[in-house]
Amino acid sequence: MLKSFTFIKGGYLCIALSLIICPAFAQQDTKERFDKIYTQAVKYLLKPDSLIRYANEAYQFAKSENYVSGEAQSLKLKGIYEHRVSNFDQAIQYYQQSLAIFEDLHIPLEIGKVNLNIATSYSSKYDFVKSIQYGLKALKIFEQLNDLNGQGRVLNLLGICSSAQKDYRSAVNYFIQYNKLVKQARDTVEIATSYNNIGTTYQSLSKPDSAIYYLKLAAYLHNKVNNLNGLGAVYENIGALYESKKDLQNAIVYHKKSMDAYKRFGNRKFLSHSYYNLGVAYKQLKDTVKAEQWFDKALDLAEKVGEKQIIQETYARLSELHANRDQYKAAYENLKLSVHSRDSILTNSKMQIIEDLKTKYETGKKEQQIVSLNQQNTIQQLKIRQRTILLLIAVALLLAGVLVAYLFNNWRKLKTEAHLQAEINKQQELATKALLDAEERERRRIATDLHDGIGQILSAALMNMNGLFKKLNLKGDEELQAQRLLSLVTEGYDEMRTISHQMMPNALLKAGLASAVKDFLNHIDENQIKVSLETIGLTQRLDEQVETVLYRIIQETVNNVIKHASASKLTVQIINDTDGISVTVEDNGNGFDSRKFTGNEGIGLKNIHSRVELLKGIIDIDSAPGKGTLVAIHIPLK
Repeated sequence: MLKSFTFIKGGYLCIALSLIICPAFAQQDTKERFDKIYTQAVKYLLKPDSLIRYANEAYQFAKSENYVSGEAQSLKLKGIYEHRVSNFDQAIQYYQQSLAIFEDLHIPLEIGKVNLNIATSYSSKYDFVKSIQYGLKALKIFEQLNDLNGQGRVLNLLGICSSAQKDYRSAVNYFIQYNKLVKQARDTVEIATSYNNIGTTYQSLSKPDSAIYYLKLAAYLHNKVNNLNGLGAVYENIGALYESKKDLQNAIVYHKKSMDAYKRFGNRKFLSHSYYNLGVAYKQLKDTVKAEQWFDKALDLAEKVGEKQIIQETYARLSELHANRDQYKAAYENLKLSVHSRDSILTNSKMQIIEDLKTKYETGKKEQQIVSLNQQNTIQQLKIRQRTILLLIAVALLLAGVLVAYLFNNWRKLKTEAHLQAEINKQQELATKALLDAEERERRRIATDLHDGIGQILSAALMNMNGLFKKLNLKGDEELQAQRLLSLVTEGYDEMRTISHQMMPNALLKAGLASAVKDFLNHIDENQIKVSLETIGLTQRLDEQVETVLYRIIQETVNNVIKHASASKLTVQIINDTDGISVTVEDNGNGFDSRKFTGNEGIGLKNIHSRVELLKGIIDIDSAPGKGTLVAIHIPLK
């Protein structure tokens, strides 16, 4: 089962964003003519055949006009083409030529971007040492330029490299840093990419509920901007998740969705992953005919694009199929091919180790010769060195004593400050809990007063009015007026009961959050809006305060959708896992510009933010005019 991390901008779109034409000091008409060709090339980034035609034309023009900056841009275009068709060595060669020119021209932003392109190509070759080397060069430049997107893409690359080496904890940390940076830059595709990679890593850490939460967020955002390559990666990961749960039919559905997205985008490298994943799923279903068909397709495409990991894995799976049929000769041949492919993947790492060992050997040999030549001189200076060492030891002991005293005092100071801060935090938590408790007590008191006070009065008034009107035996207009009066009093009584129930629903007190939310949603008119609810992990009651606050947040959010969104569909999801409680509310309504949202527009949104902050949670609102709204809330475990 393979899982797909998304490189920057879904793999290849990261490189597309690096194509910003830098100012050149050539003649204006030359620049304008080059820009016209270059702009045409950029339009065909997703169509390799057209891309290389315009890239070659731009390169020839820049060379003929001695337009150096244009030559560097054209070489970068050629590198992008070679990367798109999985010729990673050739791509790196073009990038290196482009980098040399940009370094001569002293254009830092382009230098950083080309370094990142080279790092991405090395990562695609599974040469993570060089990938990290060039990625760190790019990161240093992006930090100097305060380029948040650039920094985020490098962190994403470091996360992918860490995950490839099974260091999933480090990978999650890199991806979360990446997510924070691209959120500041408000880049939807980058945000979706970070969610995909966080979800995939949580899957590797055996946290499926957290994984599906982040993968759904990623799919929502990729769908919104029609990013097919990123969508293919998310579907591939959801398929892998279902596969790990042994839900193979759903796994096949999502692997086919992934295959379709990769085909439409033209990503042949990851299309070979989809073929392989379908073969694995059918193999587990014991459908060996279909499994072998998909494995053959995966192998054929992987060999064309040089995807060594798929070649190695596919030969291994084919070996298992042949062995199960007692075709041991074919099984042995496929196993040999798998081992050979695996060895070729590890060649870069082996060569690096050999070079390191060779360097150490040569260095040690030279040092031995130097020691032999200077042996006599060393003996003569031995006594002086010993005295110097004794003196240095005495000084070191004195300094160590001073340092220990300083560190001990500093430790006591830090311990006191930590204790004070812990006490302040404790008092703040107590104050927050008291505030929430006071608010809920007031709600219960008002709800009780409404029900037992005003409710009883209205009920008695209805009974007395019914009896009085029957005795008066009213006719005509007087009877109609009496009926209208009874109707108004009845309506007031019903409204009072509704308000009382909303302020403190019995379902929340008796059965918990899931039942209370379900009861609240059941009262919504289905003719007005179609509502669906999904709950995961709510088999036991939560903390009473947390349940109450989450219920108020969901109630406020749903009411906002009904009042303002003009939506026809509303989905509420509540997930409780080891990391905390996650709530998503998604609608297909009018939406709004979330980039201009500050949290100060409207009492309802203020209430939602303040309640989330009281529980030390985070809230993420993603919306655009005409695209609906997604509200995602996460409350961490204490």
